[in-house]
Amino acid sequence: MFTMFWLIVAGAMLSIPAIAEAGGPTPLTDTQLDRISAGGVIVYGNAASQANGLIAIATTGTNSIYGSSPGTIGGSISEAGIALATAIAFDEGQAPGDPPPSSNTAASTGGTAEGNFTMTITGGGKATAGGLTIQVSFTAVYGASGPTIVITDKQ
Repeated sequence: MFTMFWLIVAGAMLSIPAIAEAGGPTPLTDTQLDRISAGGVIVYGNAASQANGLIAIATTGTNSIYGSSPGTIGGSISEAGIALATAIAFDEGQAPGDPPPSSNTAASTGGTAEGNFTMTITGGGKATAGGLTIQVSFTAVYGASGPTIVITDKQ
């Protein structure tokens, strides 16, 4: 009975729309508009594995992380992201009349960063020994945006 009460309360709370009161439109500075229309980091990873045999194990995993930091110069910011994908497959043994054991893996990552300065590092590889196959892929991206510096010639 007590649990049912809390489920009803939680459902009621979820059905209440979130309301924000801004009091009216607020103009954005050029620096704020630059951050909205330019800049950002996207990273992603995909992994797949398959194994057939008397003993067959297949597993995958993907992880990604993103971070940003305001710069020391007003309006500057740096952002970075890393994605990792891992696929592992193991096949061993063959029952009479069955096809031979087989396995396959696929791992891919990618990403992009925007800013005045960007850098992308991608790598990975695949190793096979006996019935074991391990494939790894990673991508790291970095982007930095800063205020535009205008130099005028005053004479």
